[in-house]
Amino acid sequence: MPVKPFTCAMFRFRLSAMLVAMLAMRAVAGEPIRASGVLTPMLEIEVGSELRGTIIWLAEEGTVVAKGQPLVKLRDSIERFTVDLRKAQVDAARYALDRYKKDYEAGKLLQEKKIINEEDMRLREFHYLNAQSELEQAIANHKLALENLALRVACAPLNCVVLRQLKKIGETLVVSAGVENIIRVVHIDSLHFVAYPNAKFAGQIKLGQKAEILLPLRGQEKLTGEVSYIDPGVEANSGSFRVKILVKNPDHKIIHGLHGIATFLTGN
Repeated sequence: MPVKPFTCAMFRFRLSAMLVAMLAMRAVAGEPIRASGVLTPMLEIEVGSELRGTIIWLAEEGTVVAKGQPLVKLRDSIERFTVDLRKAQVDAARYALDRYKKDYEAGKLLQEKKIINEEDMRLREFHYLNAQSELEQAIANHKLALENLALRVACAPLNCVVLRQLKKIGETLVVSAGVENIIRVVHIDSLHFVAYPNAKFAGQIKLGQKAEILLPLRGQEKLTGEVSYIDPGVEANSGSFRVKILVKNPDHKIIHGLHGIATFLTGN
């Protein structure tokens, strides 16, 4: 089979293609990697209740709430009365146990002196053991009442800012199944800048790599952060991949929702 001659034109074409490819690779490897994105809360959570009841208090929108502090309170008068009742039952059970214990211990002394018979002693022991059981039941009922009372308050699962009230004071929750959401909160002690670099930079951005973020609405101020997540896949429609940059925000001065440009320097 005859071999086509290798012409100068073909050589020049291949050489040009190689040079273009090499220059493109050098440009990608040497140029700063930039990508647009938006600041998002680290976490956004909807807090609700699995109980029926009327809302009597809500944390105001924009309020900073520490972990474990209340966000929502439901009417709890019945639960409070129940706690008081169960506490009184515990006190009564303790008093009864103390009385039957003394009666039992006195009976043991009388039995040693042959003053009371064995049947009388068994009866005293029965009352003593029954009083112990009734005290344990009373304590368990008191703990259950306290738990039911605590469920009337929904507390912050973490340090957060109230983003939006989904219900209003005076509304009654009618929970048929699951949880009815009442309030939306965000955790912004740290933020994520979610950027979308071009797919050609895949493999050049590493976890822990430093990045600078310019937010046009904040003038020339630059934020610093580090890469905390790299999406392993490329979006087919945009030809980009998702990267999260962790930005510390302990004083909550940086608001989420701002658009900006992230700059990654290769080799950082």
